[in-house]
Amino acid sequence: MTTAPARAVEPAPPELYDELTEEQATEADQFALNNAIATVFHEAGHMLVSEFSLPVLGKEEDAVDGLAVLLLLEAEDEDFNSAVEDWANIWFLSAGAKEDQADDIAFWDSHGLDEQRAYATVCLMVGKDKERFQDFAQSIDYPEYRAEECLGEYQSQLQSWEKVLKPHEASKSDKTAFTITYAPTKNPQLAYFREIIKTAGVMEMVAAAFSGSYKLKDGIKLTATECGVANAFWSADDREMTLCYEDLLNSAELDAQWYIDNPDGEEQQAEDEDAVEAEDTDEASPPRQRQPIVPQAGTSRSG
Repeated sequence: MTTAPARAVEPAPPELYDELTEEQATEADQFALNNAIATVFHEAGHMLVSEFSLPVLGKEEDAVDGLAVLLLLEAEDEDFNSAVEDWANIWFLSAGAKEDQADDIAFWDSHGLDEQRAYATVCLMVGKDKERFQDFAQSIDYPEYRAEECLGEYQSQLQSWEKVLKPHEASKSDKTAFTITYAPTKNPQLAYFREIIKTAGVMEMVAAAFSGSYKLKDGIKLTATECGVANAFWSADDREMTLCYEDLLNSAELDAQWYIDNPDGEEQQAEDEDAVEAEDTDEASPPRQRQPIVPQAGTSRSG
């Protein structure tokens, strides 16, 4: 008696999508995809630090946050610009969600606080191209004097990373063979996001960006899988980057919840901001600048 092969699970969107319009659901998909792109470039920063034993002064998490944003912005690709905007957005949304849940602030964590990561990202955005990201910065009342400082800070970070990475730049003949895996999952919602990043080729972006750019040895594994936690990891011992499907689900749910909490969209947000000003507080609302588009990704070009 032969056993029938296991049937692949049918992908299904998050339950929160039931409360969204089709346009909003498409936007939440794009938001999750954009943050997956930014996340794998963050993990690629850890990869470079460990593979080349790069010096890091300060917290490595902060350093590779900056490197990931630099790489994406220096690509001068509009899809990657949008990914960086959403990378800032998710830290605002995450900070708000933790505040709503009355979570303790982890001052001891190896990562910066969510809002710090958001504003640090915005600083690099305006430091790279103040005109391109002006609307975004204004939407969070980013101080003009700080934006001016960011011009120099961007160049300082860029030159610092260029200096430490230059000895490891690849020659024309240097290529790296990566092992890419999109592991199957029996969870319908996770399968939904597996399909999105596999179709977009998120892990292939990493391979394209770093193979031929730096002298990385063959055998690095780029793995997307179910982890049981919303996160992403770089393992120096295993030489493996892991992107968790749960991380995309979390991103999409944060975005979807924003739409549910703000049914009137930007009009409602404007009213909220007026109310905040009336209360004489400096707390900024998460910017919502993006136009819903079909999930896609541009060609990766490392800086």
